[in-house]
Amino acid sequence: MKRSQRPYPRQDVSVECIEAFLISAWTNGWLDEYSDNHFLIRVIERRLNDFIGSQQLINNNLNQYNIVKNGRIDYEEFSNLFCINFSTKMNGLLQKFGEKHIKNFVMNQMSAGKRNYNENAFFEALSEISILYFLSGKGWTKYEYEPLLNHRESAKNPEARFEYINGEEQLFVNVEVKSPAFPPTTHENENIIIPVILLSENGIKLVKEYCQEIGIVYLDPRVKKLKDFLNSASSKFTKPTNDEYNILYINWSFRDFPSNSYLEAWNLLTNPINGILTNPAYAESMEVDLEFFNKVSAVVVYTESVEGLMFQSFNHVWQRNKEGPRFRMWVNTRLCESEKKIEYLFNITGMNPSKNSSYLFMCNLENHDNYDAFERLIYLISNNPL
Repeated sequence: MKRSQRPYPRQDVSVECIEAFLISAWTNGWLDEYSDNHFLIRVIERRLNDFIGSQQLINNNLNQYNIVKNGRIDYEEFSNLFCINFSTKMNGLLQKFGEKHIKNFVMNQMSAGKRNYNENAFFEALSEISILYFLSGKGWTKYEYEPLLNHRESAKNPEARFEYINGEEQLFVNVEVKSPAFPPTTHENENIIIPVILLSENGIKLVKEYCQEIGIVYLDPRVKKLKDFLNSASSKFTKPTNDEYNILYINWSFRDFPSNSYLEAWNLLTNPINGILTNPAYAESMEVDLEFFNKVSAVVVYTESVEGLMFQSFNHVWQRNKEGPRFRMWVNTRLCESEKKIEYLFNITGMNPSKNSSYLFMCNLENHDNYDAFERLIYLISNNPL
């Protein structure tokens, strides 16, 4: 029996209005091809008891709503709040972008492989929902999903376009959202280190050997993933007009550094030694399409939490922790050099340009008390850049 031929499972609570979108998607067959193991199906059927990367998102969580108890998510409460907020957000996007596009998004992209379900793909779709919902509340006059910026049906397109036109005043914003997969292994109880400058081949060899010698797990920074994201954005955007902004959002939540995972990407992009965005020569050496610098107005990297996921709310990245808000924004001064352009960008994103990184590496050395080893790592990394 198809899922749509069965009653919506959450009928024992008053959901007719607050979960109207989910009820409609269920009864109209939008979820029929979803895997039984799909996160959304397990939430609706109250079967969710874990999900990929849950421990990392717990570690990122400030727990303002007491959803994590004794180190574990309260899945009953999480599922209730997730369904309510997911339905609300999707209904809002449906009103803005239209049923045709949202139906296609739910049945194809959010299904995350359908019977060949990939949870990482679903979480990337959730990232898109939270960003688009956040931006859609800005009073635009037109909303367009997957706009044909290149005016060709076969062209690659960004996630969405927002337009505001009022007489001679006009503003256009195109948005692309990316999210890397959770790594296949975690290192919860291990000492770990990730260089966040580009190292030479010999530098990588020296640091890896030294880490092995002193009992630290060396993790390669995900530079290739960043390169792929930058090139993908470059292929989807066109050179913006004076009244247009192209913004790339990267949800970088998935490493072993509670609350500040995004700093891995931020450092690789903006460190003063060989940051990919601050040193175009290194971008070219990493095979980044240099047209990126003529097309992309800003890049935002951020880290998600359990509560941000539960509410599908991008606002949660402004939660405070020891590193401050869980985001950083790089602004392309080629395209946004005037104060007016920066002010418009702030009005769109709620963010000001961030100071460039100055880290050499990120680490979790709670179980390692060898100060001399720490100093040696600083020496090896700082003296062996690419």
